[in-house]
Amino acid sequence: MSDAAKTRLPGLDIVRSVAALFVVSVHYFFNCGYYSTPMSGRVMFIMTLERWLFLCCVPLYMMLTGFFKCNKELNKAHFKSFIPVGIAYIILSVIKIFTGNHYYGKVYGIKESLQSLGTYTMAWYVGFYFSLMLIAPFLNRLWHALSKKEKHLLLIFLTVVATMYPLVSLPSTSEVTVISCIGSLFTFFAPNYWQMLYPLLYYFLGCYFKEYKPKLNKLLLIAVIIITVSANSLISYHYAMGGNFVWGILGTVDCGYNCITVVLCSASIFLLFYDIDLKGRVPKKIFYLISSVSLEIYLISAIFDIIIFDYAKQKFFDMKDFIWLFFIITPINFIGSVVCSLIYKKMYDTVSGLLAKKNREPEAPC
Repeated sequence: MSDAAKTRLPGLDIVRSVAALFVVSVHYFFNCGYYSTPMSGRVMFIMTLERWLFLCCVPLYMMLTGFFKCNKELNKAHFKSFIPVGIAYIILSVIKIFTGNHYYGKVYGIKESLQSLGTYTMAWYVGFYFSLMLIAPFLNRLWHALSKKEKHLLLIFLTVVATMYPLVSLPSTSEVTVISCIGSLFTFFAPNYWQMLYPLLYYFLGCYFKEYKPKLNKLLLIAVIIITVSANSLISYHYAMGGNFVWGILGTVDCGYNCITVVLCSASIFLLFYDIDLKGRVPKKIFYLISSVSLEIYLISAIFDIIIFDYAKQKFFDMKDFIWLFFIITPINFIGSVVCSLIYKKMYDTVSGLLAKKNREPEAPC
């Protein structure tokens, strides 16, 4: 095991591995036809439960960013960390473009390819990450300047203004006057135009977990996860009224990452795993390897989606098939993405190591 693997916190490797698995899992729903299928029956309800659980992938990544970057300062080393992310994004996105053109016909020409790369439609989270990293050193100064009480208040106020609106706006369609009044009262403190602040909440939650290392009862955390996922699913099912999934319900901004129930679920998943201390050498190594290529897994899994679902949709059409195919397709995608990501990382490290060595070599005297 490398020195890096020995010094890493295994619990955080588990969190990042879970986030990577959830990314592959939640993208399954985009490809299997879930969002174009009427929400009725037991199969769709089970899939809705899974969908809301796996949606926590992005919040987990955001909290991990806050955890690891909370002490970063405005220097060259910080900005140099952008380079491997940018290179992976370009190389793997270009491979995705060629793969898409091969399976779907010419979807991307040169113009469309450049536009998609520039607007991050190939991988929106990469663009978000770059933007967040630009302001992270300033966010860190703000965070460290606050007292513990002020940090608590910041998290509470951010939670209210950024995550309450999707939930409290639900009763506005109710005919019960009392419920409507309560909803209106809450929206007074949580107007809809502050919802895009939710990334700051996740980032600062990560900073808080890093600084104070909170420990909560594991059974309580599991209960919160079950309750929030169930609540989201019941709400989605109710408001669909037998039709397709309604994106505006609990998802008025970015699929629902800013809903308070998703925040509670994501934070609970993070706290459930982040302080686990693995004893065995093999599981430590496995989670370390997966964690070390989580970005690449995110990018490469989209390529596997094209290949796998091109075949699957030729053979299967009914949503009842896709509920059990999930347990075949998702592991294949995830394992394949992990293996290819490790190969890519090995190649990248080798090339970057050779270039660094060449730059360090002194020039021969004339």
